[in-house]
Order: sequence, then C-alpha cells, then structure tokens
Amino acid sequence: MKSIHQPFVFVLVALFIMSGLSSCYRKKDTIATVIVLNAADDSPVANAEVRLYWDQQDRENLEQTGMTDGAGRVAFNYNDFYKSGQAGFAVLDIYVNGVIVGIIKIEEEKNTEVTVKI
Repeated sequence: MKSIHQPFVFVLVALFIMSGLSSCYRKKDTIATVIVLNAADDSPVANAEVRLYWDQQDRENLEQTGMTDGAGRVAFNYNDFYKSGQAGFAVLDIYVNGVIVGIIKIEEEKNTEVTVKI
C-alpha cells in the first residue's frame, strides 16, 4: 500500500511547487508620467492636452492622449502594450497642445517621469 501512495503524493507535491513557482513573478506597471510646467515661472500647467506618439508603421500604435491635472501631471499606462521578457520598450514624442516639446524613453516595468516646459 505504501508504494501506491508515494507516487501519488510526489505528483501532488510537484504540482503544488510548480504552480507556486509560476505565480512568483508579478509583472510590474509600465507607466509614463509627463509633468508640464510653464517656462516663464515653472508653475504647473493644468488642462494641457498631452499626446505620446510614435509614427512607425512596423509596430502597434502606442499613441495615448490625456489632460494634465492641477499639478501639471498626466500618467499613461502601457501595461497592455508591454510583454514580459521584452528588452526595452519605446521612445515616444511628447506633444503638448499640438506642439512637439520633447521625447520620453519609457522603461519596462517602471514609472518613467519626464518634465517639459511650454
């Protein structure tokens, strides 16, 4: 009897360990935050339209648009675009109110923050 139960227990323990190992890695958020400041006095610019854009045909469209809050901040979530194990993510143009003002290099599984002045 003992020999019949040992393989069964071994298989259960192995499955339990394998399921635990596969759930150890949790993908972290890939966030791009843009802070828009007034060039004259470094005050935050509220309600500015910020667009992150990359004009390439060979990759999925990464364009996102948002409005700054009272602190001049807007955050863009790229979790749906980033795939685990991918090396590097994207360098996107930053447009504020329709004018290009800089670039942002979004790093995978990090909150990448950049400040621009208009």
